[in-house]
Amino acid sequence: MPTGPDDPHNDGGPSNKAVDRIVLRVVFLLLGIAVLLWLVWLSRGVLIWLGIAAFFATAINPAVSRINQGLRLPRPLSIALVYLAAIIAFGAIGAIMVPQVVDAADELSRSIPGYADQVANSALFRELDEDYGLVEQTEQQVQNVLTDIADPGGVLDLAAAIANGLVAVISVAVLTFLLSLYGPQFMEWARSQTPEGRRGRLAALSVGAYQVVAGYVVGAVAIAIVAGAASWIFLTIIGVPGAPVLAFWCGLLTLVPLVGGTIGGVPYVAVAFFQGFAIGIAALVFLLVYQQVENNLIQPLIQRRTVKLNPVWVILAVLVGAQLLGIVGVLLAIPIAGITQVIIQDIWAHRRLTEDDEPPTGPVLRET
Repeated sequence: MPTGPDDPHNDGGPSNKAVDRIVLRVVFLLLGIAVLLWLVWLSRGVLIWLGIAAFFATAINPAVSRINQGLRLPRPLSIALVYLAAIIAFGAIGAIMVPQVVDAADELSRSIPGYADQVANSALFRELDEDYGLVEQTEQQVQNVLTDIADPGGVLDLAAAIANGLVAVISVAVLTFLLSLYGPQFMEWARSQTPEGRRGRLAALSVGAYQVVAGYVVGAVAIAIVAGAASWIFLTIIGVPGAPVLAFWCGLLTLVPLVGGTIGGVPYVAVAFFQGFAIGIAALVFLLVYQQVENNLIQPLIQRRTVKLNPVWVILAVLVGAQLLGIVGVLLAIPIAGITQVIIQDIWAHRRLTEDDEPPTGPVLRET
């Protein structure tokens, strides 16, 4: 039996129709969120490209703005000049490093038969071969690799991977150009849509986020230079051939936080073992010790000064980013954590300021 407003059983709560409407709104809201998350998951590759492009656009913005304002060139031309400078820089590095890499590879290829004979004639290898059949397993693995290379499906997969990589590089380059070109217009539009009393706060947040990304780039380059220089000095001292090339590769991969330096050090450790067991052990110990020093001392200290993040948060951010997005997550983890810190600090400061400006809510005692 329906109840009216004068019904004694009606306690003044919402009617059944109102409850049904609230339930339907909640259900549709949850469905909308689920669909949105599903679309985000489907387009995660494009979103990752967009995030990388936004990072690069912010990183090149100082150079673009300096050319744009200093030389009074149109912004598209300023961006094109920065792109051209980057291409020339990478081309120069390639022209310097590629001949050394070719020479080192040629020397290594001529030395491999001798190294293989040394390994095959060692007592340790003969013992392991008797126990585990290393020669047979190695031959089987080589045969499998050659079979995969000769397989048309493997060739097609390799071609598809190369094509996808080229598409990703071109897409990120185009998105970076567009974000750098229209970024100032977007910020001006966002400023115009913000209430006048909050425009200063928006500007402060933008500056803080920009400083985080710029600081991260400076810090990452500094860490890579330190790693490359330390590796080059050590490899030169112990007499490993191709030290400049191996050190450059190590420094380049050090741009990937935490794991990049370890991966970059594997080639020089392998080459060092070919020079002798003691030299290889020395290179392995150097790699392990330096990575501990870099991950726990050098990187957190530099990133704390450039990104202004606590070393603990730096390590946690990188681990979470690696778990979520792999290498891309590792690269973007520190700047995202820094920007998040800027936003949280702004919210906290604004909240404290608001609380300080509020009048007391307790009873007011008056003098009689």
